[in-house]
Amino acid sequence: MKFVGIKAASEWIALAHSDYEAAQFLSPAKPHLACYHSQQAAEKALKALYVAYGIPFNFVQAIGELMDGLKDRHPQLQQLRKYAAVLTLYEANTRYINVSTGTNPMKEFTEENAREAIQMAQEILRASEAIFAVLVQKEVSKSSD
Repeated sequence: MKFVGIKAASEWIALAHSDYEAAQFLSPAKPHLACYHSQQAAEKALKALYVAYGIPFNFVQAIGELMDGLKDRHPQLQQLRKYAAVLTLYEANTRYINVSTGTNPMKEFTEENAREAIQMAQEILRASEAIFAVLVQKEVSKSSD
């Protein structure tokens, strides 16, 4: 991993915001895509913290796994772990027709699902940003010494 540190992490945070905004925009008309982009926003917000610390991560979409990797440094993220399973399901189930059941995400996911996913992503994004802000402050303090 070469592109690490505060500057790199800020780009990941910006990308997380882009997915979050896409989710909000898509919510009424394409709730399945809003759910997907909510998952992506949460995933990228958490990965931003890995990047800030320079910790390598697997390119997995499992929100819980990402939270678990940060629990020693940031145990406060564990209170959001309840969202992990739901958001992780939205990674693939919102983009593909299930070949076993024929379940179509365009018919399966509702605006209510989208609202819930957006709210979950928002909480994870806010928590990640709060942690990131502290890391930025430490970096600023360190460079001014």
